[in-house]
Amino acid sequence: MIEIFILSCYGMEKPYQDGWTYILTIVYRSEEDLDTIIYDILREADALADRHSCFIEADVTALDGSERYW
Repeated sequence: MIEIFILSCYGMEKPYQDGWTYILTIVYRSEEDLDTIIYDILREADALADRHSCFIEADVTALDGSERYW
């Protein structure tokens, strides 16, 4: 459900069909905007999982060479 309702909104690519790695394309205007979008994605995924008595584990890493992570 997280893939369908949340990640797919960001051009989700799944490089390993049997894995849990996702590549998202996020358009943003500022670093603060990017932070907000990423935290919103994680918050929405967590809330959806929680509604089904589940939880998420997530590491978010930028692929633009900046070595940023959340």
